[in-house]
Amino acid sequence: MRMRTLAAAGITGAALITTLSGGVATAGTPGPAQNADVTSVTASCYKLTARETVNIRAHRKLNATVNGTLPKGKSGCGDDDTGTGLEGQSYRLCGKSNNSWVHLTYGRVSGWIPAYCTTQWNPRP
Repeated sequence: MRMRTLAAAGITGAALITTLSGGVATAGTPGPAQNADVTSVTASCYKLTARETVNIRAHRKLNATVNGTLPKGKSGCGDDDTGTGLEGQSYRLCGKSNNSWVHLTYGRVSGWIPAYCTTQWNPRP
């Protein structure tokens, strides 16, 4: 009899949690890792084409670790739909002085490149 009472209490508790949370009761499912140096990733991919060959860096700094290179004329998948990038270290590259950086993925490499070293954001179909 005691086993039935405990089972019923467990089911009732799960139903209460589901009702209060407005969804399915789950056991502490971890969310995506948070990284303050990465913009929020959306389902969209924005085509970023390099005006010049640029290093893809781990952080928005010129002396940050180089993860790879985006060759001139090649395109990567950017995840910033604002068209402005995020503020980082100032640079004078690709004929411009600025401090705007964009996060992108090129092949299996992802990281940051100076925004002014890419063409304008163009959503991929």
